[in-house]
Amino acid sequence: MKFKKKIITLLALISVVAGFGIAHSSVSSVQAKTNITTFPKKMRGTWYAYFNKKKILKKTFTKNKEITYDTKGKHIRYLHKQPKVFPESSKKNKNWIYRSETTKVKGHTWYGINRITMQPDSTGEYYSVAKLKGNSVLGYAIAHGDTFESEDVHWYRSPKLAKKFKKTHYKDFDFKIVYNLD
Repeated sequence: MKFKKKIITLLALISVVAGFGIAHSSVSSVQAKTNITTFPKKMRGTWYAYFNKKKILKKTFTKNKEITYDTKGKHIRYLHKQPKVFPESSKKNKNWIYRSETTKVKGHTWYGINRITMQPDSTGEYYSVAKLKGNSVLGYAIAHGDTFESEDVHWYRSPKLAKKFKKTHYKDFDFKIVYNLD
């Protein structure tokens, strides 16, 4: 009788573990396929860029918002799950953005952002965070189909750093020419 109980207990335990493994595998594969609705933790926070010889720009990323401050005020874009088919642009969704694919260019990971008016292929905006010269630097790039080009403006964690490094260019993080994503 004891042997039979042990077998039943063992079989029950195996089925629970096997069931957990199946459930765990399903969750992992679902997570890999679902759209990302948060910005990476290393992007979150406030960033500053020195622009146009005198102007400090400010940008903040939260878990699901991008807030840009300029001379016209504060502009908020809200991160949403990317739909299979982009809806028509409307007043309701004009400030919606979507995380698209993540790509590596010259050793740096770039996170894609699409707007309602952009196509879901590699067209859109890209951001990357890298540790360069001892500082966290937020890079910005634009992609059009299979081409990729970074901007000259870099973002830093403080206005002081933005001013200090305003003319700094980084090897493999700046692309003056168009870079092919293939």
